[in-house]
Amino acid sequence: MKSIGIGLVLLLGGCAGLGSPDPASPRYVYPSGWTAQLNRPLTIEPGAATVRLQYGRIVPRNSVQEHDPFCVVELNTVSDRPQTLQPGRFEVLRVTRSVSHIAAAPSPFTGFAHVGDDGPTFLYYITEFRLRDAAQADLRGMTCAWNQMAPGNRPLMRHLTLAEIQSALGEWMRLIPPGARR
Repeated sequence: MKSIGIGLVLLLGGCAGLGSPDPASPRYVYPSGWTAQLNRPLTIEPGAATVRLQYGRIVPRNSVQEHDPFCVVELNTVSDRPQTLQPGRFEVLRVTRSVSHIAAAPSPFTGFAHVGDDGPTFLYYITEFRLRDAAQADLRGMTCAWNQMAPGNRPLMRHLTLAEIQSALGEWMRLIPPGARR
């Protein structure tokens, strides 16, 4: 009976260390109170509800280099006209992380993965920021990811760090921690 108690303590203790308070860690636990600052207007093309940012630039859907960090800013509505997200500070309602072999619809990653006879060749490590701006109710959120099954990335197999996400966003957007002034 004593060994079961020790085993349970070790098991629970192992679970306690899964998150990190260090923003440089891929296991960083985002506390509440973050904001996202859009620094200039971000236009979404007609017939779409998303725009992709990578290497600090807007990139077309078919030009994303999936093995490098990229972010997808998403609105709730597809329109036949261009939609422009105006600069401002957005509340980060929650941050979630997941791992997906195939990004399922209606994800902004639809069409990025292919399953062959040997199984998935894509393994996305995804960090999703649910955003809110009272003045722009159509704003849904931002998803940042990278394909960890891409050549050369297998030893990394982890979630993006805050610095890697910021690198993908460039000067377009900044994630601001709780209590920071900018």
